[in-house]
Amino acid sequence: MDPQPRPVRAVVIDDTTDIRDLLRIVLSRRGMDVVGEAGDGRAGLEVVAEHRPDVVLLDLSMPEMDGMEALPQLRELVPDAQIIVFSAFASALGQQVIDRGADGFLVKGTPLRQVAEYVEERVRAA
Repeated sequence: MDPQPRPVRAVVIDDTTDIRDLLRIVLSRRGMDVVGEAGDGRAGLEVVAEHRPDVVLLDLSMPEMDGMEALPQLRELVPDAQIIVFSAFASALGQQVIDRGADGFLVKGTPLRQVAEYVEERVRAA
């Protein structure tokens, strides 16, 4: 009998508690394990260094250290993880975040079901 594969481990970095809560719920319902959360980029780097997740959902606009500044450091910490930027900024920033090391870009306001599906697709493609 094959052992159960371990769940995908995720970290959510966003300065809005409600968004972190919603993402944790929707990802958990899809069988992912949200192993950490942070409200700014600097704290996010610490959480990612501690938990080494498979996927990171990263907001761009945050206090302390924004997502654009944290992105290359996150890429160094977890080179094999999927880093998905999740931001209210226009999708015109999509290519810029990809160039800085992100694997994907979602605009806030995307239905949560689609967010979860996108995360699953990125993880499967990795």
